[in-house]
Amino acid sequence: MKILIVDDDPAIRLLLFTVFGEEHDVSVLCDGHNAVSVLSDPNHQFDVVLLDLKMPRLSGEMVLEFLSGWQNIKTKFIIISGFHDEARHFKYPNLVATLAKPFNIKELVRIVETSHQSAAASGA
Repeated sequence: MKILIVDDDPAIRLLLFTVFGEEHDVSVLCDGHNAVSVLSDPNHQFDVVLLDLKMPRLSGEMVLEFLSGWQNIKTKFIIISGFHDEARHFKYPNLVATLAKPFNIKELVRIVETSHQSAAASGA
């Protein structure tokens, strides 16, 4: 599975890379602006994006807003944020979960694996 981590906190980026890096192809970015640049490439092939909500330059919500109008996006998004209550109300087609910081690692791994399996089962 190919995972993109987008978070402005270096400790969170390192933690998530450590959790997923051994078994998956993981890339790490520090802001939403870079995420939009990478995800705008139709050949990016990321299965799952772990996305912080509040970041400098471009927020996670703006990343989702920007990409929501695109057709045929198969990438699944999971928001991990200290602003979980705000994110729970988002209605973006590829947003599969929101987790509050601090989060449970086992729960996150389960959500990532489940979102990838359901996408694969549906042919996405």
